[in-house]
Amino acid sequence: MKTVVVFGATGFTGRLVVEALLAQGERGVVLGGRSEAALRALSEKHGGLPWRVADALEPSTLGPLVSGAHVVISTAGPFTTYGEPVVRAALAAGAHFLDTTGEQAYMARILERYHGAAVDRRVAVVNAQAFEFALGYSAAALLAEWDPAIHTIDVFNRVYGFGATRGTQQSALRQAVEAALVRKGGRLTPRGLSPVPEWVTWPDTGKREPAAPFPGGEALHLVRSHPEVLNVTTNLAMPARVALPLMAGWSARPLLALASRAGLLEPLRRMIQSGSEGPSEQRRERSAFKVLARGQSDVATRGVLIQGRDAYGITGVIAALGAKLLCAGPPRAVGVISTDQAFGAEPFLKALEPHGVTFGRHEM
Repeated sequence: MKTVVVFGATGFTGRLVVEALLAQGERGVVLGGRSEAALRALSEKHGGLPWRVADALEPSTLGPLVSGAHVVISTAGPFTTYGEPVVRAALAAGAHFLDTTGEQAYMARILERYHGAAVDRRVAVVNAQAFEFALGYSAAALLAEWDPAIHTIDVFNRVYGFGATRGTQQSALRQAVEAALVRKGGRLTPRGLSPVPEWVTWPDTGKREPAAPFPGGEALHLVRSHPEVLNVTTNLAMPARVALPLMAGWSARPLLALASRAGLLEPLRRMIQSGSEGPSEQRRERSAFKVLARGQSDVATRGVLIQGRDAYGITGVIAALGAKLLCAGPPRAVGVISTDQAFGAEPFLKALEPHGVTFGRHEM
């Protein structure tokens, strides 16, 4: 029996990951986190799972946390603050690593600093093994495989009835003050102010919506398996009434960065931290999502559309499924890699079908 350590296990997303691991038949689950009382309570809820107290900001606690692990899953964000020490510890232990981040700046740093070490240790480090990017990576890769003439891919995420957790809000605030990268002409480049939203027409409904820029992992990783795709962006689709205020916020990013360095955003961070931990189960069950990869070649526009329900619930499933696959056998590649590189885009999406995720190809 191989050991899967879940760090941040008592948080909102961490609990969902633990539940999904157990539902998928994993029995070597170890809980990890900062609060002994919370870990003990979660352990008792699940029949006495082992647990280990650790703090990402206290490196001496991380070696015991990951000792004997085959896979380490981290759900503790913001990852810009708490992610990198756990990656280092997992690599030192020779364990595969997955996390549920959505923070592009953190992902870029992990790719730059740890890819070589992960290759040397023959392990996979898969950032963003969660809703949005795991699905976006897979949709974009599947699209590029379908039509090798595609040179431009724009990924669009859309969530209906979404209620963000504290962690998601904290991560979003971090991203609001970081430089956002896209791939243009084969090179990573800052996206800029982008005062005009992109527009997307959904192939299943024909509805047209605006979409604001979103710092995505697809621009970092897709080129490594599909170098022919020279231009990559990630976007967040939304109702028109929301798009203009969000675009204004995007254009004000330099001012937000200055405000953050001056400490002016701390009251907002404290307000987020004192708010609700996350959406109720009933609200999650009513929510839905779409992820569209829209690709352009010189002669055609094509798309791969992924749909499902409960973005947070599917995040738990996606992280747990990645760990299960890594316990069952080696990944398709090693290093700091994306979901499609680790598991294959179409096989991974097919593995999600029993959990209500559907995908299809579309001429657009």
